[in-house]
Amino acid sequence: MGLAKSVQEVVAATLSNLGLAVPANIIQIMLLKDGYFVGHKFPYDGGYAIMRVGCNTIEFYTEDGKLLKTTAIDDRADKEAAA
Repeated sequence: MGLAKSVQEVVAATLSNLGLAVPANIIQIMLLKDGYFVGHKFPYDGGYAIMRVGCNTIEFYTEDGKLLKTTAIDDRADKEAAA
């Protein structure tokens, strides 16, 4: 399973666990700072999730920036596939 797919699955599962609506299509937006890639943003109704480069977590926020939850990304399948 590719990282993009597994991350989208983590986003969907976490939204569901929080009792929030899961979008039919989870949008993934690249985040840039000073021209450098720094992570991804996943907008959803009522907020957004952020996955930063070098972090093995996804942070879920309300529209006004209040942190709701931090979820770990399980990347073992990707590491095993690369071996």
